[in-house]
Amino acid sequence: MKEIKAFLLTGCPYCRKGLTAYEELCREHPEYKNIPVEWIMEDKQPELADRYDYYRVPSLFVDEEKLYECDPGQDYEQIRANFDRVLQAALQ
Repeated sequence: MKEIKAFLLTGCPYCRKGLTAYEELCREHPEYKNIPVEWIMEDKQPELADRYDYYRVPSLFVDEEKLYECDPGQDYEQIRANFDRVLQAALQ
């Protein structure tokens, strides 16, 4: 199992969708709850966020590799599918 670093921004509608998707996925797949996730608020931890190569949030890294960066206009289902994909990768 690998750790996920999740970069979010306060007030971001895509991040809210991502968090909702994460909670929903954890209810559907209890094994996801065991994956360590470090939630990093870009606006509250800029010194940490600046060390990673991403432009948009939410962005998810597994073992320091970016596996997901939200694109503008993604709907809830697209964000949820990407969170699920990253969670699956972290289980490997």
